[in-house]
Amino acid sequence: MAKQRLGVVMDPIAGIAVAKDSTLAMLIEAQRRGHELWYFEQSDLRLRNGEPLGTGRRLRV
Repeated sequence: MAKQRLGVVMDPIAGIAVAKDSTLAMLIEAQRRGHELWYFEQSDLRLRNGEPLGTGRRLRV
């Protein structure tokens, strides 16, 4: 499988319940497979002229 750039929209990382968070489990597996991870909070997303935009941060878990 080709390596992919994956972006996730989630609540602030500081508040993650590590033992219960399914998004974190998905991110760990994606990173293990060599994918590039990006993290967005809802406030990082917007529309400009109908085009979705976001300011993401590179993520390593």
